[in-house]
Amino acid sequence: MRECYHIDWCGKIRTLLIVIMVLMATGSASSITHSYAQKEITLRAILDNLADPGRWDTLIQPALQELRARHPDANINVKYDQFPYNDTRNNIVTAMTNQTPIDIVSVDQIWLGEFAKRGFLTDLTNYAKKWGRSSDWYEANWDGMTYDGSTYGVWVWTDVRGMW
Repeated sequence: MRECYHIDWCGKIRTLLIVIMVLMATGSASSITHSYAQKEITLRAILDNLADPGRWDTLIQPALQELRARHPDANINVKYDQFPYNDTRNNIVTAMTNQTPIDIVSVDQIWLGEFAKRGFLTDLTNYAKKWGRSSDWYEANWDGMTYDGSTYGVWVWTDVRGMW
């Protein structure tokens, strides 16, 4: 049986699409690549506010500590804006359409295909293969992180939508 990490949370399935650790390890984030020579790195995030403010910190702070440990010569920070669920999608679309550098977004799985098709998301397929932990998720959850055969996200928490 596959192991999956579930947290009952506000009735919405959540996906954190560009994980801080993946970005820093790969150097694929725009602000990381741009700012690293200056040793001042600020990752920008757009997140929904369905979780209490501390819930995002439970994910971001440990990753930030790891990044700082791996890159002690850089001052790495995360600035994130939280929006009501109904406004999150529009804020992401506006930022991406305006080519505002965004490194981390929380995306409901129902937006994943649209965002991937529009080129808003980083294809994480090669990183997911190297990571080698796809078997830790139920197949349906893993499928919810993919679009057109490519992986674009990593589920961080979810809820139970119905039980019989």
